[in-house]
Amino acid sequence: MQESYPLIRVMVHLLLVASLMRILLVEDEKTLAIPLADSLRDEGHHVTMLHEGPAAMAWLAHNSCDLLITDVRLPGADGIQVLERARLQDPPAACLVMTGYATVEQAVRAMKLGALSYLQKPFPMEALLQWVSQAAEVRAMQEEIQRLRAQNKGDEKLGLTGTSLQVQDVGDRIEAAAQSSAVVLIQGASGTGKERVARAIHAKSSRANHAFLPISCAAIPQSLVEGELFGFRKGAFTGADEDHDGLFAQAGDGTVLLDDIEELPLDAQAKLLRVLQERTFTPLGSPRAVPFSAGIIAATKQDLSKRIAAGTFREDLYYRLAVVPLDIPSLRDRPEDISALLGEFLLRFDPEGRYRIHSDTLRQLARYEWPGNVRELENALRRALALSGRARVLRAEHFFPGGPAGDLRGEEILPLREVVRRAETDAIRKAMAYTGGRKIKAADLLGISRKVMWQKMKDLGLDQNLNPAASSTNQESSE
Repeated sequence: MQESYPLIRVMVHLLLVASLMRILLVEDEKTLAIPLADSLRDEGHHVTMLHEGPAAMAWLAHNSCDLLITDVRLPGADGIQVLERARLQDPPAACLVMTGYATVEQAVRAMKLGALSYLQKPFPMEALLQWVSQAAEVRAMQEEIQRLRAQNKGDEKLGLTGTSLQVQDVGDRIEAAAQSSAVVLIQGASGTGKERVARAIHAKSSRANHAFLPISCAAIPQSLVEGELFGFRKGAFTGADEDHDGLFAQAGDGTVLLDDIEELPLDAQAKLLRVLQERTFTPLGSPRAVPFSAGIIAATKQDLSKRIAAGTFREDLYYRLAVVPLDIPSLRDRPEDISALLGEFLLRFDPEGRYRIHSDTLRQLARYEWPGNVRELENALRRALALSGRARVLRAEHFFPGGPAGDLRGEEILPLREVVRRAETDAIRKAMAYTGGRKIKAADLLGISRKVMWQKMKDLGLDQNLNPAASSTNQESSE
């Protein structure tokens, strides 16, 4: 049961970000416009209701809205003209178009101009409210993108992106580590953002105006590790034709990040331990130790206790490194941060704001395990933008061309209306089967009147003769 909690949290988060909107409703049929406006106001939105095209154009000249809902045929100016005017706003308004006289040409033109949907009258109120809800979610994401743009110019000062409790905890630890001169050990799976956290610690520390030098211990051949870290003097070994300052010398009073620390050879581990103990290092081929004043942050994607047990990592070095331990959560443990992460990535990949992500897609992304963590999410967005073609609304098939069904977790969370509809359908089917298709007895069994029973069957699209064997009996016809 606990595995479903992160998914529940992200669904609650998505509901919360679906903020209320300023809606301009333009409909000349007042008998339709008034109940539409009332329903939208019941949802908490601020609604301005107008009945003519020129009035809408004049209103838009001096006001702005988050969502335009307009009929196509309006007195004085058609709805397409109103849509074009609303899309000139900065940012452009989301638009829904209604009509009782639909044509393919009108629909194509409206969608090309940026309409979210084209609703054929008469349409169920639920259909309109669903589109309004999706428009609100999209707007909330756009606002989050704008907030991120205004909040930070430099990524290194952000730490991890998101509002989850895990991210808040990491943020607190970043602040504490930045105020300390102690060695920090960052632990987290591949792609969780360990280097970004290290940069945040450096940026918030007293060393911020000095160098930040990251190095991957796994990327250096073992024979070259000591020379790269500690440097060497001319003639120290074959090929050492001149002096070379290693990473520790180059760092000065800045910060060194030793990523993939678990891959450091044992000989180099011994020398690193001496650096931490004595705050000096000795370049290869040099008779003199050099003072070391930089800060050290180590990062690992593995459980170092297993490395210690296997004899490939020194236990005494581990305790020297883990003075301030900092664990980075996997993305699957904080799915409520996915929308904020996508917003940040879109700032970089789509600075013009041409693309948006469908709300259903956000829900599917929240159910994916993300074994590659934030790095995989970033690459998935790059792929979605590359595969979107002319589409400006990114969907699941853009993120996962092959389909991620096998990797999704948890049961789908449906809107409450759909849950109730399915439950009522199932209950009526069972009651009709139990009573042999007799609606009066089925209604009594369900505790509702015969009239309510018939109406619900009609609303739910149920066959009035659910039990074929009983459908032709005289008793059923008498009911």
